[in-house]
Amino acid sequence: MNRRAILVLGMHRSGTSALTRIIGHLGASLPLDPMPETADNPCGYWESRSIARFNNRLLESAGTRWNDDAPLCDAWFADPARAADEAEAAALLAAAFGDATLLVFKDPRVCRLLPFWSNVLARVSIEPYALLAVRDPLEVARSLQARLGDASFRPAAVAAVERGLLLWLRYVLDAEARSRGMRRSVIDYADLIADWRSAVRGLVEGVPLPTITFEGATAIDGFLSPGLRRQRGPVADAIGATGIEALRRIGADVVRAVEPGVEQAAAQHRLDALACSCDRLSTASIPFRQGPAATTLRDPWAERILAELAALPPASPPPPPGSRVLFLSGAPRSAGHVYRVEHTVAALAAEGWRASWLPLDDAGVPVAVGEADLVTVFRATWGKTLAEVWKHCRARGIPLVHDIDDLVFDPAVIAAGQIAFIDRLPEDRRQRWLADAALHRRALAESDACVVTTPGLAVAAAAVLPQVHVLPNGFSAAMLAAADAARSGAKPSVVDGRLRVGFASGTPTHHRDFATIAPVLADLLAGRNDVDLVIVGHFDLAAVPELAPYAARIEIRPAVSLLGLHAEVARFDVNLAPLETGNPFCEAKSPIRCTTAALVAVPSVVAATAPLQAAVIDGETGLVARSIDDWGTMIARLLNEPVRRAAFGAAARIDVIARFGPDAIRDRAGRVYAAILADRGRPIAEGFAPPA
Repeated sequence: MNRRAILVLGMHRSGTSALTRIIGHLGASLPLDPMPETADNPCGYWESRSIARFNNRLLESAGTRWNDDAPLCDAWFADPARAADEAEAAALLAAAFGDATLLVFKDPRVCRLLPFWSNVLARVSIEPYALLAVRDPLEVARSLQARLGDASFRPAAVAAVERGLLLWLRYVLDAEARSRGMRRSVIDYADLIADWRSAVRGLVEGVPLPTITFEGATAIDGFLSPGLRRQRGPVADAIGATGIEALRRIGADVVRAVEPGVEQAAAQHRLDALACSCDRLSTASIPFRQGPAATTLRDPWAERILAELAALPPASPPPPPGSRVLFLSGAPRSAGHVYRVEHTVAALAAEGWRASWLPLDDAGVPVAVGEADLVTVFRATWGKTLAEVWKHCRARGIPLVHDIDDLVFDPAVIAAGQIAFIDRLPEDRRQRWLADAALHRRALAESDACVVTTPGLAVAAAAVLPQVHVLPNGFSAAMLAAADAARSGAKPSVVDGRLRVGFASGTPTHHRDFATIAPVLADLLAGRNDVDLVIVGHFDLAAVPELAPYAARIEIRPAVSLLGLHAEVARFDVNLAPLETGNPFCEAKSPIRCTTAALVAVPSVVAATAPLQAAVIDGETGLVARSIDDWGTMIARLLNEPVRRAAFGAAARIDVIARFGPDAIRDRAGRVYAAILADRGRPIAEGFAPPA
C-alpha cells in the first residue's frame, strides 16, 4: 500500500492551519488528536497535539526553541541519539494518523526539523510531498506580537516585531532548503484567502487527492474568509519600509526556488547565500538574545542582523573558475590601500578568484590588464596612466571598477571647507585639492562600476555613476591575531588605577572632529583626577586650547602601523569616535576607529553620523552621543560602571567580528564582484538596504 503525506511547512501565523483544514476537506486525513480551538486560532490548529509537544522536546534537545532563530547544527541531526527519537516519532505518527493512506501533517516546527522527519517518514514508508506556505513577513510578525493582548497566549507572543521578522526568515529559509529533495509546491496565504480554488489547483494536480466535492467546497467556503487575513497596515516598525520590502522579495525568491523554471537555480543560490550570512550573524548574537520573546519589546540584535542582511547585495552565480581580478592601487602606502586592496584581494582569493594587485604606476600594469577579467582601480585620479588602463579595458571588453573610500570626488565639498584641514592650507594647495577632486570625479565617471565603504558615500557616488556597491572596511586574519595579542595583557588602568579615555587620530582631518568634544573632555579632566586622556597618532594639542591646563594628564603617542594600532587602542578603557554630524564628508566616512576599538573589546562613545550609528548597537555594544550633553553623560556612564563597560566591550568584539571579520568581508566581496562581472551594465543592485 502506497502511503503519502502532505507536509504543510510554514512559519507560525502563516496560514498553515487554514491550509491544513482545506486539505482535510479535499480528502486528506487530519490527526486524530488535534490541538483544540483557541481564541488565538478559533478555526483550529489541525495539528497533532502529541507531535507538537514532541517537536518542542526535540528543539530543546538541540538547545533551541520554536521562537529562537539560531540555526540547528548538522551535528545534532547526525547524533546517534536521533535513532531513539525517530522510533518514538514513528509511534506518535501511527497514533495520530492510524493507517491513513494520504495524511496532512502540519506543525510549523517541522520547518526547522525537516531532515529528522524525512528520516521518520522514510522509516515507515510514507512518501512526503512538501507544501510551503508563505505569508507577508510583517503580517506574521504583527500576528505574533498581537498575542500580547491575551493573557492566556502572552507566553507564546513575540513582542519585538524585528524578532518576529527574523523568525519568519529562519523558518522560510529552512523549509525551502530542506525540502529540495521532495516533490513540492508553494502557496501564498494572500492568494489562498483571495481564491482558494486557484491556489490549491497545483496541489490537486500534484497529489492524488479526490476530486473536489460540492460538500467539501461548501465547507471550505464556510470558514475561509478575508477576515482571516489580519495584521495588515502601513509599516511603522524598526526595520522600516525598505527592509520589509526586501524581506518580501525573499518570499518571492522562495516561490521562484520551488516552482520549476529558468529562475529556479538562481533563486536557490540567492537563498543559500542568504542563509549562510544569516547563520553567521545569528550564531554570533546568541549570548545576547536569550531574553523571553514574549516580554522583550525590542530586540536590537535582531534589528541589527536584519540591517546587515539588508545591506548585502543579492548573491549572483559564482564567476567561472579561475576568473582573474586585478587591483591597481593609486595609494599603495596608505591605510586605505590595506583595507580596500589587500583585504579585498585576500577575500576574493578565498572565494576562488585569481586576485592580485599592483601599484597603478607599475611597469607591469599593461601586461597584467591584458590577462585580467576585471580591473579595479583604488583611489586614483584621471590622468595619462589611468586613461591607458581605461583603453586596455575597453579594447578587451572587461569591466573597469573604481574603488574610493572618502568623499574626495565632489569639488563642492572641498570648496565649502568640509574637509577639515583643507581650509587651513595655502591657496595653491587648496586649489590643487579642488583640481584633484574634479579628476577623481572623472575617474569615477569613466568606470563601469564603483565600490565604496559606506551607504552615504554610495549615495554621493551614484550621482556620478549608477552602478555602486558597498563593501565596508573589514579586518584580516592578521588583524584578528594582533587584536587577540593586544587583549592578552592587563590594561594600564588595572595596574595604576587611572582610567584612560582614548582617541586614535589617523590624519590631520581629525582635529576638527576632536574639537567638537574638547569642552566635554576639559570638564571631565577638571572634575576627575583619576582619568587621563590618551591620543594616538597625528595631533597638535595647541589646536584645542581648552585642554592646555591638563597637558600633564594628556598622553600623546606616536602614529603606529595598522597592526600596531590594536595594542595602542587596547590600552584605552573608553574609546572616543567624534565626527562633525551633518558634514557630508564625515557622514560618508568609514567607522573604522570605532570598529578597531571593538576588535580589542573596548567600547566606544560615537558621534551620531550614519556609519558610526550603524557600527554600534546603541546600549549594547557602545553608546551614540546625539548632543554635546550626551558626550559627557555617556563617557561618565562607561567610566563609572566597570561591569557594564566590560560587557559592552565583549559584546562589541563578538559583533564586529561577525559583521566585519574575514568571513564577513569574504562573503560581501564575493557577492559584489560576482555581481559586477555578471552584469556590468546593471544599475544599483536591487536587494536589501539599511533602514533609514
